[in-house]
Amino acid sequence: MKRTVLVVVILIVILIVIFLSRRSVQKTPINSTDPDLPAANIQVTEIPITPSSSATSNQSPALLGETILHDYANTNLPAQNDLTLMSRLMDNSQLLLKSAANRPLSANEDWADFLRGKNSAHERFLPDQHIALNSKGQLVDRWGTPLFFHALGGGRFDIRSAGPDRKLWTDDDIHRNSNGTFRHGATLNAPALY
Repeated sequence: MKRTVLVVVILIVILIVIFLSRRSVQKTPINSTDPDLPAANIQVTEIPITPSSSATSNQSPALLGETILHDYANTNLPAQNDLTLMSRLMDNSQLLLKSAANRPLSANEDWADFLRGKNSAHERFLPDQHIALNSKGQLVDRWGTPLFFHALGGGRFDIRSAGPDRKLWTDDDIHRNSNGTFRHGATLNAPALY
């Protein structure tokens, strides 16, 4: 009788082991690469991924110049703001690329090339199709007229916009001095500037 009880207990233990082993096989993850697992009815629930408002997966991050010139040519802001933003971009690009100090940048085209990646580090600050650039690759004001840059040395420069009449050296020009002030009225077209 003891033998029979022992055999029954062993059989029960074997059945429990088999039952538990089958149960663990059924809990195997679905994405398992084991080809011997039977296919099961699988339900897939898709969770839509919404891109953030600042960038989508196929969009590259904004360049530094795009960020700095975000409000460039914004008609809700005064035109002086455009020259201040352009000056900030020029200052920041020179700080990031110290070698720019060794290369005198005075002409509009020099600055435009530099900001579009034609510099020693090939660092691009503005895309070719930016509102601050025209089709000739020049930096322009909000009226589409090329800006005038006057290099003063030591990384300082004045920036001048032709203003609404689109003609340089007239009374409606907007002139930003290297120290951040603006020239107005009689001092705008001083004989020393010609």
